[in-house]
Amino acid sequence: MKFKLPASLLLMGMLSGLLIGCTSGSQNGGQSETDNGSTNTAVAKTETYWVAPERVACQGIVPMQCLVVNKVVDGKTSGWQYFYNDIAGFEYAPGSFYKLSVETTEVANPAADASSLSYKLLAEMDKKQNHYADNTMLTESRQWNLKQLTGLGDVNPMMLERPAYISIAGDRLSGFSGCNNFFGQVQHLFEDEQVKNSLLKLGPIGSTLMACADPNGNAVEQKLQQALAVVNAIQVQWPFLNMYQNDELMIQFVAEDWD
Repeated sequence: MKFKLPASLLLMGMLSGLLIGCTSGSQNGGQSETDNGSTNTAVAKTETYWVAPERVACQGIVPMQCLVVNKVVDGKTSGWQYFYNDIAGFEYAPGSFYKLSVETTEVANPAADASSLSYKLLAEMDKKQNHYADNTMLTESRQWNLKQLTGLGDVNPMMLERPAYISIAGDRLSGFSGCNNFFGQVQHLFEDEQVKNSLLKLGPIGSTLMACADPNGNAVEQKLQQALAVVNAIQVQWPFLNMYQNDELMIQFVAEDWD
């Protein structure tokens, strides 16, 4: 499965001049010199970023591979964005979410072909494969029953003799898809209250191979496994667990223990 971002962000990625903006933080003055020897006043700020586990193809002045970052402002994430610059001192390796403290410097009169911002790593604050909310409801002991699934037509997944469901926690998921049990790996997950701030990538789904006599169960199973292969964002709005492909709601589960 390819790493994807919300549709609004994909459109933003076509703007070659996109740069990460500034947030509040400690400030200090400095100076830099241009190629012609003149001195520019520089303003430095300390910012906090989450960096996603994979680079993404993007279009700057030339095609390139961008980091994807989520800025932390007043303790809250602000949404994933393409990052067109380098962070000096940051040794990036794919596969983990990084939380970084970064010094951002803005130069008043940069060279014509240079960015107006430069970035330097101050500290690597965290590094993890998955980032769950402190009060996460995604636990091994919770079962989420399938309530809504795109592409099912008139089939109601809640009317199956045995409900389809999922359990997701840590780096694993498991469940029942309508006819067979399934299991898989959570390659990476970033949980946030806002859909635009979350990320999800699931590994290949394996399952048992029992024949299915119930046509409705078979339809649910096929569509559910197809949807799990493409979802890339996740949101818990109790009692619902929602999974999205970009901005489209693909799957909705309801907690079995909600009432």
